[in-house]
Amino acid sequence: MLLSMYTQMGRKKFIKGLLAIYISIFIIGTGLIVAMHATPSSALAVFRIPQNLREVGPELGMTWPTSLRVYHFFLVSFFILVLLNIVALSRLNEQKWRSICRISSFFGILLMWSTALFFVLPLTLDGNFQATNIQTALVYSMLAFGLFIVNLLTFTVAQKTSPTKTK
Repeated sequence: MLLSMYTQMGRKKFIKGLLAIYISIFIIGTGLIVAMHATPSSALAVFRIPQNLREVGPELGMTWPTSLRVYHFFLVSFFILVLLNIVALSRLNEQKWRSICRISSFFGILLMWSTALFFVLPLTLDGNFQATNIQTALVYSMLAFGLFIVNLLTFTVAQKTSPTKTK
């Protein structure tokens, strides 16, 4: 269905739409990170790291700081991939950037799948189904799934685009 939109809308409009999505993701993500660090811990609780990640550490064989490092690794990697996709989508007419777009969106697919599992796994391991934990895991998993789809579309667009199709 989404790929039929690609052919119906025209390649250029579809690519501009993906570019707008990535720019919005970057702006909203950066804004949320700043807002979460500037407000008290009770505000924006749904967007914060699930509290059960502290409790599930021993079950995963890691401590709380290690879980936090994994989360930060995912977050930094995600923003690097978003920035790469923004630049690559705007320069798809060059072979080098098409390759970068394919590679970064492929890693984005893997990263988003891993992120979804990272936030759902603690719920299944420790069975801590408090409302905040469920909401946070659901929000992050749904966002990760949406970003998984965006990366999948980006990979497909980069795969199907030739130098003459974007000029």
